[in-house]
This record gives sequence, structure tokens and C-alpha cells, in this order.
Amino acid sequence: MHPLVSWFFCTSALIMIPAILLQVHYRFEQFRGVIGDPPPPPVPIDLWCGKAYHPTDPSFDPGGELAPPEREDGLQLVVYPRYSFYLSSEKKGSLIVDTPIQRVSGEHFRSRTSANSTRGPSTYISIRISNAQTSETLVNWETLPVNSWGNEVEFDLGSTPVDRGISWLVSVIGRSPDAALQTSYSGAATVTVLPERNDGGSVARVDYLFGGIEVRSSLTKGEWKTIYPYSFYTSWDWISSTINSATATKNLATFRANGYNLIHPVPPGGTDPFNHTVFEEFLRICDELELYVMYDMRHTYKNNTSISAQLSRLQHHPSLLLYYTADEPDGWTDPLNATQIAYQHINSIDPYHPVSLVLNCANFYFKDYSSGADIILEDTYPIAVNTSFSTVYNTPCNTTYGDCGCDNCHAYDPAYPAYIRNPFLDIIERTENLQTYQEWLGASAKKPIWGVPQAFYDRGSFWQRWPSKEEEAVMAILRLNHGAKGIVAWLYPTSDEIEEVTSSLAKVVTAPEVTKYTLGTRRVTALDVVGDDELVDVTAWIREEGMLLSYVYVGYTEYTKEVEISLPEAVTAIESLWGEGGKDWTLGGDGKTMRKRGLTGLEVGILQLSRRDSTSGLYPIQHA
Repeated sequence: MHPLVSWFFCTSALIMIPAILLQVHYRFEQFRGVIGDPPPPPVPIDLWCGKAYHPTDPSFDPGGELAPPEREDGLQLVVYPRYSFYLSSEKKGSLIVDTPIQRVSGEHFRSRTSANSTRGPSTYISIRISNAQTSETLVNWETLPVNSWGNEVEFDLGSTPVDRGISWLVSVIGRSPDAALQTSYSGAATVTVLPERNDGGSVARVDYLFGGIEVRSSLTKGEWKTIYPYSFYTSWDWISSTINSATATKNLATFRANGYNLIHPVPPGGTDPFNHTVFEEFLRICDELELYVMYDMRHTYKNNTSISAQLSRLQHHPSLLLYYTADEPDGWTDPLNATQIAYQHINSIDPYHPVSLVLNCANFYFKDYSSGADIILEDTYPIAVNTSFSTVYNTPCNTTYGDCGCDNCHAYDPAYPAYIRNPFLDIIERTENLQTYQEWLGASAKKPIWGVPQAFYDRGSFWQRWPSKEEEAVMAILRLNHGAKGIVAWLYPTSDEIEEVTSSLAKVVTAPEVTKYTLGTRRVTALDVVGDDELVDVTAWIREEGMLLSYVYVGYTEYTKEVEISLPEAVTAIESLWGEGGKDWTLGGDGKTMRKRGLTGLEVGILQLSRRDSTSGLYPIQHA
């Protein structure tokens, strides 16, 4: 996380020490002559996100900003595999085909038929999918609606080659059903099929349709299990000091009992960061608890020899879920190719687990740094911080100068009134921007975004207090509402009230009755709100049997008037899964609106709504 967040753990007591007010960032001399680095600053100075931040240093444009492409409207045939890889034992695979009409580099789509045609306007496209290596037809002219997303097309995996680390190409041809138009479109995708593991280790892959991560191991009894990670980066000092302590009141077992399904041990440093004996005991306990491990190589990810040694000790453990390489490489201004080099090396050793990293900057060489990851995390910390003036360095913060701990954020900034009213806007924008940047780059299968809520207090640094439990819940569920597929807060141990609220949320957000929505269907965000609509954030997920709805009121003061939310489909019953205010909602007569009188400050609710089907009657709510 941000280098000013410093911690010291002493047995069972957490002791915070003032942050050192000198950041050790890469200097100009380290840029000189290194291939793959951002351009050097005009003078030798310390940088964060490419910007000077000392009061004696000049302001200049850091560069590296990604801008939207200039493209014409057209239909684009977007094709990508459902999963990041398949196993040789799987008989069927599937491709996802999107057919958007948008500002992309695609063929112009003719929405009308030719003059000689007797058909109506073309609203469908027919596609044929072939194995580019063998020319075998996998899908023969299946019809899909135009301007649609998430069309899943199944095909036989039986003829695909199984080769470790090598993907094979499929080609897709699309054409209008009206042959007189003679308009054709094309796309391509790569599919990876890997051999089964035989060392007892897990396999984990990304679901590119819904953004989740799923794992298969002895812990899941050989079945694929979809996981919504909800947890913390965790101090290794705390883990190592409590792992065999008979007097510790909190340990890995209590951590798991809190509902956290993943643990991210923060390495203390060095090319061989963890004590081997203690870490092996840690992994053994995680295997027993089904506590999945996010393995951090922040200090060693630029050392391939160290990576090889570390992976050799990890791979046979069923609790390993994914790797984590660079911690804020954009902030530290690491070499632009560093994350990609590490990614390729990890994948050459272990293609069975995704690779992740966290980006700190708002928009600084995103393409380069994100290229080294399957999953991207963001760590926007907007609570109790001055985003316009650095209280650490006594300088202003803007797009070309300064470090305020939250890059290009505007929370509480008088120049941005909307962020005064809603200081959580930075979280919403950062989460969505990391998805938008991928669209600008023409990504077909978008990498999932995970969120890192602020769950710490670092006296003497940018952040002047602990977040409250209400703020913690808002920060997590706003990310869920805006597409984050995992929550890993910084840092555990945390305050008692943050532990209480995150434990309560984790037990709900990770439950199958919730993940079948959040990781099994697409979000619906265009819900009308009558009331304080600018401060009420609502998202829904719809399945056959019902609907999950999550809402966040970002206002700090009570809202006393009636609030009404228009639902995308009629429902018949409301059940509150989380949040005290959830039980007060009532349904309108048509079942397509829900309303309540007033909202408490920073109110968060997760609701499960059942709906009636015209043929089958009421679908009961199924609890795991």
C-alpha cells in the first residue's frame, strides 16, 4: 500500500508508530538508460505517480495518461473464452460473443436491408466459429442479436490440443442474415487447455463473463467453486506471532471464523521474505481451514530467481488461490515492463493460478503496468484526508504536482462541490475507470477489478483517523455496486469496530445465496430513485428465482423524506440480508417499486427479492 502507511506489531497488541515523512521513491538517476522506464523528469527529484511532491521541486506534466480513442461508430464482433483456461478433463468449452454497436474500430453496421430484400431491418448476425489451426468448424452459423453482450456459445473441446502454456486460436466470422447486404465481420480469440494437476495443488481461473474467480482442489472435492474474496491484507508479524501462541486471542482460526475466505500475508522484505518453517505451517493451517491465500511478492517480483524459488514451495498447496506481484508499481514508477516480465515468468512456471497487482495512480501508464496482471486492484483511500493540499509535504496536490495519499482524488475539496457532498465519489470513479480504460484499449475479455477499502489509521500521515464502521461498509459495498469482484482491505489487525462490520459483511457477501447473483449474472445499474437520488447508489442482479439489490446512502446526515426505488422487474417479497434499515422497505402495489420513510446516515442494505413467474408461481428464496 502507500509507503507512508507504517505499522509495528508487538505480540497480541497492535502498536502504531508515526509514519516516516520521507518517501523512498525512485530518483532520476535510476531512470537513466533503463529500457522500459517512463521518461525522466526535467530535474533529478523524487516522484509519486510521476509527479514531484517536495516543496522545493518544480511542477511538470508527468505524462503517461491514457485517453479515449477516436473511432467511428460500427459493429464490433468481440470474442473471448468464458474462462482463462480449461482443463483436459473438460469436454465442453464456451466462447462469449458480444455484438456492440459503439464507437469502435468495426465495420459499419447496416440496420436496414437492401432495396430488393423483403425482410425487415437487420437486428441479428449469424456467426461461424472455427479452429484456426485445424480449420475444423466448432459452431456453424449460430444467430445472435445485434448490440448484445454476454452471448455464450458452447463448443466441443475434444479436438483441441492440450499443451502447457500454449494457447490455440479460434476465428469467428459474422454476417448479416440478409445475404443481399453482403456485410461480413470477423473476430478471433485464444483458448487455453491445460493438463490436469497431479501434485495435490489447486487450480484457479478467471470467469470472463461475470468477472469471478473459481477454484478446484481437494478442498472443493474436485468441483469448481466460485469465490467472492472478502478479506484483508494481513501483517506477517501478526500471523507469525499468533500462529502457535496459546495465549493469542486472535489467530488464523478466529480470522476464518469471522467470515474472511482469503488471506493476503504482507511480506516483511528480502529476496527470501518468509521464514520457511513458519510459512509452511501457515499454509498447512490455511489448507485445513479452506482459507485461500493471495501470495504477495511485492519485494521480489523483479527477481525471477526469487520468484522461481517461492513458487516451488507453494504450488502443491490446495489453499493457494492467486499471486500478487507489484504493489503500486505506478506510484513507485517501476520500469514499465517489470510487471509483464514477472507475469510471463510466473505463467511459465504455474499457469494454473491468476496473477494480480494493485494500482495506486488515477491514470498513469495504465496499459503498461496492468499488462502484468489477470486481476487489477485499486486502493483509493478518501477518508479523513486532504486531497487538495498535502499535510505531509505542505504542497498543493493536482494533476501535475503533489502527493496527498489519494492520487487525483477530490474528496472534501472545495473546488469540487460534488465531492464535498459525496466524498466517496473517488471510489466509484476509480473502480469504473479501471474498467473503462480496458475498453479504450480494445480489451475483449476485461480483467476483473478488486477493491482495497481503507481500514487503517496511520498517525502523522495523510489519514487523520480510523474510518468508522459505517464508512467501512459504504466503501466496500460501493465497490460491489460498481463492479468490484473482490474486497481485500488494508490492513489486519484493524480497529475492533471495523473488524466487527467487515466480519458481518463478509459472511453475507461471500455466501452462495449472494454470489450466485454477484458472480452469476450481470449488474443492472439504471434504477430510478425518487428522493435524495444523488446520494443513493443502487445496483440489482436478476436471476430466474429473484433479485439481489444493494443500496448505499452516502450522506452523513439522516434523510427524513420518503425514498422510492423503481425495480427492473416486479417482485413479491423483500428479505433483508444485511443492514438495519433493510427491514423497513415495502413494496408498491404493482411490485415494481419499493419505498421507505427516511435513511440513516451512511445506510447500507443488501436485500433479496423474490418474484413471481407467470407459469411457475412464486420462486422460493433458497438459502445455502
